[in-house]
Amino acid sequence: MCEMEVRPGQLTSTILQAMAHNTSTIDRDTDMLLEVLKARGQDVLYDSVKAAQMDINRAYETFLHAFGHAVHMLHNGGVHTHDDPIGNEKDISDIVAQAHHDAQLARKYMTR
Repeated sequence: MCEMEVRPGQLTSTILQAMAHNTSTIDRDTDMLLEVLKARGQDVLYDSVKAAQMDINRAYETFLHAFGHAVHMLHNGGVHTHDDPIGNEKDISDIVAQAHHDAQLARKYMTR
């Protein structure tokens, strides 16, 4: 399992990107575990792990949403309200560029 370290001083968006990455890694590892449990006929464990994976999927979605929100806030000087749409295409490309930048910064904290 590969995980991204979270360290003090990182941007909130970088930390959230790392959390989403960690959660995605667990989800992919769970896919492999489910195949093993299925092959071994361990139905009770399979059902429990499958239920846990549904929770992991919800957590991943939440981290991705929070990451996008943090990048949006960073782009807009930390100000965001529910009435504040992302904006025009230039704003969106700036946000995508920031998200890419944060993901690249997070790579140096990757461990195995």
